[in-house]
Amino acid sequence: MAEEKKGGKGKLILIILVAVAVLTGAGGAAWWFLLRPHTAPSAAEIAQKKLQDTKFIDLGSLVTNLQTSDGSTHYIQVEIQLKTFDPKVAEEVKTFMPEIRNAILTLLASQQADKVSEPAVREQLRQQIQDSVNRILETSGGALKAPVKTATPPIAAVYFASFVVQ
Repeated sequence: MAEEKKGGKGKLILIILVAVAVLTGAGGAAWWFLLRPHTAPSAAEIAQKKLQDTKFIDLGSLVTNLQTSDGSTHYIQVEIQLKTFDPKVAEEVKTFMPEIRNAILTLLASQQADKVSEPAVREQLRQQIQDSVNRILETSGGALKAPVKTATPPIAAVYFASFVVQ
């Protein structure tokens, strides 16, 4: 009878050791797949991801009058494309399109007819449009909520697909 008790204790110890080994292995596997630090993506991986997520948003044609010093009437017609790396931004742009178009038309109407065609003025205008659209999108329509600054702005670039001054 003493040998049966001794054999029962041995089996119990063996079962406990196997259970501890299995739990240790499971814990190690969980750490490896879930908790271990991941390496930061390389510059090439980031560039590839941006390329895949690049989206251009067409704002259509905008026409407005320009400021003049000679009393004559001058107009500007532009077609604008917005570049983003976030696919969700296109929906936000659609939601706030009236506010975005108004801000751009206000910027365009404040330009001087004799200077707006200069490359430096065009570049400054492009940057002002980008800043204005980003401000609208980052504040989610202005008064809805406080501004949220992110590492990358919603609109990465603004392009003129057409730029006509008459």
